[in-house]
Amino acid sequence: MNEFGLVGDRTLLIKENGWIDTLLSNDTETLWNKLFKLISRHSSIKLIYSAKDLSGDSKWDIYSDLTQGLYLRLLEKDRWQHYLNLNYSDDRVEQELFRIEVPNFISELQRERHPESYRLARRISDLIKTRPEFQYYPNPCWSADDSKASGLRRSSNKMVLKVYGLADWPARKEIRQDANLENRVKDVAHRNRDNRRTGRGSGSQIIASNEDLTQLIIDIFTAVDTPLTVRMIRRLVMSKLMIEDCWFVSLDAEFTSASDRASEPQRVDLPDKRPTPLDALLDKEMNQQVVNLVESLLSRMRESVRHKPNRYSKLVEVAWHCYFNPASPSQTTIARTMGISDSLVSHYRCIFDDLIKSLTLNVDEFIYLNTALGNRLAEVKAEMALARRRMAKSGEEKSVKLDLNFSAASNAKCRAAAASSGS
Repeated sequence: MNEFGLVGDRTLLIKENGWIDTLLSNDTETLWNKLFKLISRHSSIKLIYSAKDLSGDSKWDIYSDLTQGLYLRLLEKDRWQHYLNLNYSDDRVEQELFRIEVPNFISELQRERHPESYRLARRISDLIKTRPEFQYYPNPCWSADDSKASGLRRSSNKMVLKVYGLADWPARKEIRQDANLENRVKDVAHRNRDNRRTGRGSGSQIIASNEDLTQLIIDIFTAVDTPLTVRMIRRLVMSKLMIEDCWFVSLDAEFTSASDRASEPQRVDLPDKRPTPLDALLDKEMNQQVVNLVESLLSRMRESVRHKPNRYSKLVEVAWHCYFNPASPSQTTIARTMGISDSLVSHYRCIFDDLIKSLTLNVDEFIYLNTALGNRLAEVKAEMALARRRMAKSGEEKSVKLDLNFSAASNAKCRAAAASSGS
């Protein structure tokens, strides 16, 4: 065994200690380097990064990020200590990391970066395996003149390399692997997106029901007229669906284009929609001007009814009902509610309309005035109703007091008359 390990075209100074010896010595640097070497030769990395991303010097940054993520994941799950407690051998640790931990870690990254594609790929695989419309070809019959299929002739246990076709096809149907599959399925219609919510907490959309997805797979098999690997079926089916892969990122996080990692990182700079100090000052001045204008308008309303409290109360109530009541009652309903005639409601409404028309304001100022005036009229209306209730209560108390005084005087006269007659 060599003292140093070779990874690609770069030599890493990794002393070939076993996994168990490295864990027992608590040598975190060597452990990290061994994990880096394991990830750099794992084929599942190609599932989330393109060949262009894994070429050149950028691949070392990718391998380092993946190694750090997997290293922290194993620490959180306390897997290193688990290997020591169960007396794992170096080969068993290597196999578990290579066959279980790394694929699971890559699958989790796929689910985070491409949530809808990942979910649809799983659904397509399940439908192909379980639906009676499809059959599995354990011994696929490849075309004799297909040189590209030489690497696929050997049976594989990987799900993505298994071959499936329609159930009504013959078991020895010849499989053609060529570059014209996309052209063959170009006449297959794209499916509309099903926006109905599903899943835990209704956090995801259906995209396509199982029936629609099954029919789409059948249409694609009919168009290509050849059994396909699961990987190819997924690619062709998903090309006919409207998929939106998105995930949450920090607003301050830097990002680069997936097609050009060497480009200068860009930063998302969203506009700040909060008001500036100048805008806040202008709004404050505008609000104060509107408040003064509302008070001036109320004063002119009093003058228009000659400062008579009853008429002013009716004018305020008519104005509020006609323009600011959320129920928007009719004029007849307003008259019935206030106990006055329709013509009197029209009279007070005309007075209020003339006062509003005399104002020289622009559209924005009228918008401010509308809100402030509606609130102020509601306050005045409530104050007047409270004042009327207090006056009515005061009048009732005064009437009761007069009745008591009159009753006491009558009783006194009766007693005086009884005394004089007895004498």
